[in-house]
Amino acid sequence: ARKHGISPYALPKCHESLRQELDGNVEALLLLPEAEKEERVALKNFSLACKELSDARNVVATNLSEAVSQILPSLGLEGTSFQVQLKQRQGGFEDPYFGADNVGVDLVDFLLLHQKSNTGGQIDESQRGGNIEQVGSSGEKSRVLLAIETALPGSIGSTCNAYSNSADNVQTDSSPKAQPICIIYDEIDAHVGGRAAVTMAKLLADQTRKAPDLDDIDTATMERGSQIIAITHSASVAAIADKHIVVERTIRQDSTASPVRALTVDGSSRRKEIARMASGDLAAGEAEAFADALIRDALLQRKAP
Repeated sequence: ARKHGISPYALPKCHESLRQELDGNVEALLLLPEAEKEERVALKNFSLACKELSDARNVVATNLSEAVSQILPSLGLEGTSFQVQLKQRQGGFEDPYFGADNVGVDLVDFLLLHQKSNTGGQIDESQRGGNIEQVGSSGEKSRVLLAIETALPGSIGSTCNAYSNSADNVQTDSSPKAQPICIIYDEIDAHVGGRAAVTMAKLLADQTRKAPDLDDIDTATMERGSQIIAITHSASVAAIADKHIVVERTIRQDSTASPVRALTVDGSSRRKEIARMASGDLAAGEAEAFADALIRDALLQRKAP
């Protein structure tokens, strides 16, 4: 009783408890070889699943890289390519488990590569660049995002839905997948004009259309995709918008503050604003005729299937 720190009257119960614990350990030792065998089989199957997942990711990475790179020149990024780079984390397929927050053994980097300038009339095939988070400007990142959404519709929505990869929040095929409510592009058209600006405007408008559901085409065509807010100085982008809001500063002579006001323009006021965006204060009549043409073309684009 003194050894176990208990009352002598509790010794029978203590003895029974120790006997059960000893018998349990013996039983566990007998089951250990079978458990270790099952563990090896499970690890092998998991490693094979990781290999299959990596192969599928490599196919998607190659296809996505090519598709996005083909779109970038139309967005004003000539000589620029996009590359999805896959690497294996330490341990690879031999030790694939890396915690519940990771699926597979792959590490993914998005690279933005620029072709070097030609020298001596010869084409320089080498490229410079790196991880898009480190070398890409905000405008380049926005255009790459737009190109990815164009090449792989629904990718932004998938990113928003994949809020967690933890074991407690893994999504299944039956989980509801919703489009993001709103996507904001901040001056995505910076340093872009002409045909590239028109292409960009059409791609932005396409994102407001929900991808059709093959099981219910009639219903899908009536629904809309995400709301797009584009902060822009481009007349082409402004013309294709469903709603045009002008944000401007007002100057007060008696104050050092510069209040900002937002005005929704429509009808003739919108035509004049788009004309101002296109030409400033030059050739007002011709600019308004051009604005009319932009608005008519944008209306046709929005109605197109």
